[in-house]
Amino acid sequence: MTQTATKSVKFDPGFAQHTTILSINLEYIYAKINSFKNFGQKKTSFKFNYNQITRMVENNVGFCLGSLLWAVYIKSLGDLNIEGNPCFGDTFDKDETCGEIDFSIEYFEQLKKDAKYYLGQNYEINPLYITILNLYKEFLLENKNFVSTKTTNDIILPKDITIPSEADLKTIHSKIEEVIQTGNLLELTDVLSLVYKK
Repeated sequence: MTQTATKSVKFDPGFAQHTTILSINLEYIYAKINSFKNFGQKKTSFKFNYNQITRMVENNVGFCLGSLLWAVYIKSLGDLNIEGNPCFGDTFDKDETCGEIDFSIEYFEQLKKDAKYYLGQNYEINPLYITILNLYKEFLLENKNFVSTKTTNDIILPKDITIPSEADLKTIHSKIEEVIQTGNLLELTDVLSLVYKK
């Protein structure tokens, strides 16, 4: 990739505005559902919140994939300073780093059970989502939650993620810009195969 005129890149190109902390938001929704006494009311409440829950879960996957793709893209630009890393200077805590992502992975089983229990529906777990979340977990651990990540050279990609051709990098960058505008982060799965060959 040709060197850009900029000497720095953003840690987050704009994904964060479209996502929330999944565990906190689900805790709030389930508290509402469980505040009802009888099953009928709980069932109605879960049904009312079901689309929001699935959107949040899928958008969370999109955010994790977006972070990986952005890392691939900025690493391809050469050694640039990274601006706005909120983790820089913190202390790395493995359990804290993995807590939210482990919750995200485990919640798919809970969602499947709850969809069956409350709605009589089969929620099919997309194995690609689990793959993405596991890749992101590896990414977080390899980089020790970015507490020492100052430049693009500091970024460590998961072993199964590669930097593709310049043409593919342009495609990835265009898709990133598109989803930042639309908020449909899960559409980034369209370009995952450019960096992940398994």
